[in-house]
Amino acid sequence: MSHSCKNPLIRWSLIPAIALTASSWSFAQEREAREDAPLSDIFRASPEDVREYQEHLIILASPWMGGRLPGTRGAELAREYVESQFKARGLKPVMNVTEDGGAGYRQPFPLGSSSDLVEIGLSTGDYEFELDTDFVMTEMGADAGITAPVTFVGYGIETGPEEFSSFSEEDDLTGRIAVLFRFEPMDEEGKSLWAESGWSSRSTFDRKFRAVTKRNPAGIILVNPPGADDRRAGSLFNSSQRMVDDVPVFMMTPESAEQLLNGESDEKRSIEEWRALADTGEGGAIDIDDVMVTMMGRREITKLYGENVLGMIEGRGDIGDEYVVIGAHIDHLGMGDFGSNEGPAGKGKFHPGADDNASGVAALIMLAESLQTAYDEAPEDMPLRDIIIIAFDGEESGLHGSRFYVNNPAQPLEDLNLMINFDMIGRIENDRRLSISGTGTGEGMSDWARPLFEASSLEIVESEASSGGSDHSEFLSKRVPILFAITPFPLHNDYHTSRDTIDLINFEGGTETAKLFHELAYKAASTPEKMEFTSTRRNRGGSDTVRARPRNMPKVQLGIRSTTDEGEPGLRIVFVTDESSAALAGIEVGDRMVRWGDNELRDRSVLIDQLRKHEPGEVVEVVVIRDGEEKTLKVELLPRGE
Repeated sequence: MSHSCKNPLIRWSLIPAIALTASSWSFAQEREAREDAPLSDIFRASPEDVREYQEHLIILASPWMGGRLPGTRGAELAREYVESQFKARGLKPVMNVTEDGGAGYRQPFPLGSSSDLVEIGLSTGDYEFELDTDFVMTEMGADAGITAPVTFVGYGIETGPEEFSSFSEEDDLTGRIAVLFRFEPMDEEGKSLWAESGWSSRSTFDRKFRAVTKRNPAGIILVNPPGADDRRAGSLFNSSQRMVDDVPVFMMTPESAEQLLNGESDEKRSIEEWRALADTGEGGAIDIDDVMVTMMGRREITKLYGENVLGMIEGRGDIGDEYVVIGAHIDHLGMGDFGSNEGPAGKGKFHPGADDNASGVAALIMLAESLQTAYDEAPEDMPLRDIIIIAFDGEESGLHGSRFYVNNPAQPLEDLNLMINFDMIGRIENDRRLSISGTGTGEGMSDWARPLFEASSLEIVESEASSGGSDHSEFLSKRVPILFAITPFPLHNDYHTSRDTIDLINFEGGTETAKLFHELAYKAASTPEKMEFTSTRRNRGGSDTVRARPRNMPKVQLGIRSTTDEGEPGLRIVFVTDESSAALAGIEVGDRMVRWGDNELRDRSVLIDQLRKHEPGEVVEVVVIRDGEEKTLKVELLPRGE
């Protein structure tokens, strides 16, 4: 690269590549190559700040960072890099890390644990079933180390329409392994007999497991029923959510289950015949005493920790005790370890996360320098708030880093004037549009922000309400005003895939975003009056703001922000919009929404799919968990604002 960087630290991860180039090419060869190198010419012609933004982003999205999955060496390299940038730019450490008051740039927090299943086996007699082909051990149950006879319990459903039951009153599973189908009784086309679409609530794992475990089984084996009209029926399933205590839970393919259930019997049933028995629910459980099954396996737990990286630009004067937070999440999906939109095909692929969210962290580093310089050059008697810049960890798995921060802040939250969040600012398209939401969460913020929007080279898609389930949601739940920057919806097709690479980044757009937010952050840090939090509804017209609407959006609004927590069911509510469908129904921050009508809410995508099916004015029963108890609330769905 042709320019000399004033801070050599930003090049430390490029050393292997530079060494390789030097060993392979002579300087004469390199000079000759540059004479016909249009990309090099373009790079040299780019403004210095654009080149610097590009360098940061290339490093953060490089293979050396391995996709920045928490708990990996790549994630630590990314944190080290950001910390080195904060130090080089003169930012001060924020967190107290020693008893004598020593401060540091890291805020560690528990990030759950990783779980590996080991020593797994499933056999009957002398036959060993093949792991991952015939069966899997799931993490829904306990460790396994049993040999026991088998009992077939159909769908494992306690009660259904027309007095249906998979059990009789005297059924006792003590000392036995229960074998049961997923889903519920089906017709010839493999569709539910009890639900107009999909499956009824009786088909859920939690209901099945409650019905089975009350009869005291030694183990549980789940089986996909043959012919089910459900895309999940063709694969083995393993959930990391613990649902059963003291009982192991395995899953088998239909073909392997047929072999297991028939054992050495001369009168063998096909798996379709076993399903026919389950569909009727007649006769209760079927003991198969001549089939002895051995289930083996145990879970190895490794505790995981994340670390937020924080640096502070010190304020002064009458407002020096107050502060502004600027954040962006540093973590991503690693090698497609979870959350890949490529499905199973994404497992093992490097997910660079160039846009999500190396683009946002690169902006943090740029702002660390520009804002520190602005503070150094400001008049000494000019009052300024502290600015705390945070690279949040653990966002992709459930906003863990930002949630930990708001519950363990470096400075009191009541002194926090504004939280700014970047998430995916690297794919600003040719029309140079950037979405900024949350201008209505602070009293008068839209009025003071709009002149800066208009002065920017970017076209701003402004929304007074907050949007997006990123780290700012946790600050909103604590009634802190926010500004959230992201490229406008709909998200690009490379989101959460191995295709989110640096060659698709608009480096000029990311740099212009950093410039705009320098002005916004400086104004928030220097305006004498503290901003007051306001709760907003979505703008319903009569405004001169520009807004983009995602494709295939629901016609109704619910009015919540939510997140998922590993090992916990449903969606945890982190924000409820005033006068929204959710607020009028009594849904509260802290509730865990677990069911929408007959549908289990596994993640936010299920909720969005359900909302798309409704028209304004329809009423839906929603189940939430509040203070450990289930509550059923009726939600009348209001129309979405245009």
